[in-house]
Amino acid sequence: MRIPNKVEDDFAKKLNEYFVVIEDAYLQSMKPALTTTEVNVMLQDGSVTKSMTFDPQSVTGFYRSFLKDLKNWEVGNIQETTGELNRIYCQISTDLDIYVIKGFFGIQYNILPYYKPDKQVIQIQKELIDLSANNSSQLESVANIGNSTIKQELKNMELDDLKFEDLFETLLENHDLMSKLEDKIKNVEKLYPELEGAEKKNTSLIYELENLIMKVYQVTPILIDYNRLMQGEEGIIVYFDIEPKVDAKAKKSPNKTVNFSRMTDPTKQRIGELFKEISTALNNQR
Repeated sequence: MRIPNKVEDDFAKKLNEYFVVIEDAYLQSMKPALTTTEVNVMLQDGSVTKSMTFDPQSVTGFYRSFLKDLKNWEVGNIQETTGELNRIYCQISTDLDIYVIKGFFGIQYNILPYYKPDKQVIQIQKELIDLSANNSSQLESVANIGNSTIKQELKNMELDDLKFEDLFETLLENHDLMSKLEDKIKNVEKLYPELEGAEKKNTSLIYELENLIMKVYQVTPILIDYNRLMQGEEGIIVYFDIEPKVDAKAKKSPNKTVNFSRMTDPTKQRIGELFKEISTALNNQR
């Protein structure tokens, strides 16, 4: 059962009340870790502007401190995922009677790449443009010479009158001919050794430019639910699941439905204590 829930049961409603307290404590205690600072960034066109960013390490530090205060929960590693979805999160769990209670605390945020405000960015971009212009001229020369060489070679072999489809089929079937033509092209390329150096220079410049990229981290400090998390929205999330404990020896998969009417009063009381431990640990982080 997912907490918060919509079950019409007194204890289910009580769980929702515990959850609201935890959710509010989580939001308020997390906000300092999401404090933003203003930074200068450079755009693609070389102009410098300002952006706001938070420090993901502050979030990791918050979780580390929070988890340390939980004495009756098993805590997992703090995890971070980047890519299409960017998250920092942690999970907790505890066994109670015939149940397992699991908790998820996380944030989902955006990463925006900018250039560092460094004149070197503009210089490297200019070098890449100049290099590309020079290469285009030389590549055109290679292509022209190469085409002429191939045409002459096909003429010498009396293959120049073949239709494209027939020529293509001939090349596929005659590996020696294909190899011979490839050698001709390589010989033409050897006339322009500077092209190989230009390619290495281009790779080197791109590597330098990538090292001048900085990341800006942005998140909206609001609460989101599980559905909005899956949809990729920014925000802060917490939820819990209460499930029957899995019996490794059982032949059938356990029913994951939790019936609160069958739950004992001591178990209900203990769940309340466990949830209160979480809200207390969160409030201690403020």
